[in-house]
Amino acid sequence: MSFFRYIKATLENFPKKHLIVILSGVALLSCLSILSELDLKVDDKKEEKNLKIPLNKKILINSEESSAEFFTRKEITIKRNDTLVSILKKMDVSSDNILTIINSKSSNLLSKIKIGEKISVTFNNENKVSFINYIKNFRSGVKAELKEGIYQISSYELGIEKERIYKSVTIKDSLYSEGLKEGIPDSVLMDLVYIYGWDIDFTHDIRPGDSYSLIYEEVLVNGLKKKDGDILIAEFINQGRKHVAIRYELKAGNSEYFSPEGKNVKKAFLRSPVKFSYISSRYNLKRRHPILHKIRAHTGVDYAANRGTPVIATGDGTVVFAAKKGGYGNLVEIKHSEDYSTRYAHLDSFHKRTKINQKIQQGQILGYVGSTGMATGPHLHYEFHVNKKHTDPLKVKFPNAKPINRSEKIDYINHASILIADLRNYQSFDALSKK
Repeated sequence: MSFFRYIKATLENFPKKHLIVILSGVALLSCLSILSELDLKVDDKKEEKNLKIPLNKKILINSEESSAEFFTRKEITIKRNDTLVSILKKMDVSSDNILTIINSKSSNLLSKIKIGEKISVTFNNENKVSFINYIKNFRSGVKAELKEGIYQISSYELGIEKERIYKSVTIKDSLYSEGLKEGIPDSVLMDLVYIYGWDIDFTHDIRPGDSYSLIYEEVLVNGLKKKDGDILIAEFINQGRKHVAIRYELKAGNSEYFSPEGKNVKKAFLRSPVKFSYISSRYNLKRRHPILHKIRAHTGVDYAANRGTPVIATGDGTVVFAAKKGGYGNLVEIKHSEDYSTRYAHLDSFHKRTKINQKIQQGQILGYVGSTGMATGPHLHYEFHVNKKHTDPLKVKFPNAKPINRSEKIDYINHASILIADLRNYQSFDALSKK
């Protein structure tokens, strides 16, 4: 007899009352087991769900009204003809609310807004302005805060910290690309080029193996970096020559860069009138002219560049000529002093401010590279005259700007010696860390 037939025969001979009781008990135990498992799973899910809630997440509830208070924020950049009233209207602030704000004490502080700056407005859940922040710059502004139905308006200025950063770069391809690889900000690299722009032509004088070290500042507000500050000291080694520039704040309030001895780094003239160019023809009094095919003195330097490249004044002065002139094509001539003058020829066009008797500052755009006059292609012909005589612009020794004042010399020397010592310490530590 098989097992299943044995069970069947047993059940048929078993009393029916007892059988019903046994089956009922088995069913009840099964139900209890299933329910207990469901409760455990629910508890597990609750526990799991509770674990996913961050401990620092808070929901603020107004205990009196038992309803949460929500805030929304809008920000706008100030444009031409914007006023506080027009900005608030753009943000859908009610007329009554606007009237309350402009009638508040010191509301005039919010009326002196400037193009390009920002205003942020925070609304409560009644769509009423609860806070206004007029952001002048990264550290100052004006705030208006709603307290007990009144707007309290005041100026503020955040405390700042300055942190010194040291960097050292050896040039392989270019000053700019190598600097970026070392984490030097774009603005700091541009400052470096400006500081040495009188001594080094960064388009033509840089060689692989040249190097530079510098200490500059980062400006922090509440521990967060807000902007890159000034270069405090820099050392540039170009073709074996060492150039050191130290920032010093003069008693007059402005800051300039000086050599360790107190000579002004700034010169009366920049080395190059065109960026992103190359010298296609140097100063040569026995050059064979490319168009006339005969020996004709080349009394300047030619900078080949794309048509439309800006041409800048290498020094402060006054425009004495700005028109077409024979083989020069479109020509600008600037008189810098009784001794010095410069010429910029073959221009495609003039800048709108380049007019006769116009005062020009060093670095201002005079016009744009072209090929007017006797030119085989787009380039700038640049001449430098000393005492009305042609001089090689690449070899002339430029006069310096004013050195440190004698009354400030001792203080400057002390200031410079501290920064030089700091730079040397950084350089020594950097050299040891690379070994």
